[in-house]
Amino acid sequence: MPEKRNILIPDGTIALLQMSVRPGGYNDETLCLEAGFGTQAKSGAIYLRSKVKILAGSHKEKSFSVPIGIFSDKGDQWRDRGRELVREILNSSQGLSASDNSRRAVAGRIIKSYSILDGICFVGVVGVTKNQRGKEENNISRVLNGDHEEYQDLVSSKKFVPARKIPPPSEPSSPMWRR
Repeated sequence: MPEKRNILIPDGTIALLQMSVRPGGYNDETLCLEAGFGTQAKSGAIYLRSKVKILAGSHKEKSFSVPIGIFSDKGDQWRDRGRELVREILNSSQGLSASDNSRRAVAGRIIKSYSILDGICFVGVVGVTKNQRGKEENNISRVLNGDHEEYQDLVSSKKFVPARKIPPPSEPSSPMWRR
């Protein structure tokens, strides 16, 4: 029987990506993990077992795994990288600039649950790295957002349309007795 080879997506490929999260059965309200969305590794680390699929182009329908770190006893680096990736994905999916701290942008980055990532579409650059066993595999090397020229080109050509999250109503700035 011939060996099944995993054909890699070339390093540096800019792609429209859709993420899916495979529930691992782990719940922890303090980590915003509900409905079994989290996965606990043998090491005790908690992560989201996600996969991204390419939506268009010559690599359409190809997919690869992207673990998103939530918690580790060994330190904060795993969690911090996971938070950074989630923030970048939220920025990309909504056309936000990383430096935008407007009310709309801040509201767009607030999530109640990681379930929002299941089915989210964004623009990313595919990379190739070696895993712990020395085998090459795909990863997300960068997530593009409104700050990047390549992203703006995809939006202007209507190949990608960012989602728009409506911010909550603002609190009135005048005291109650003045209204």
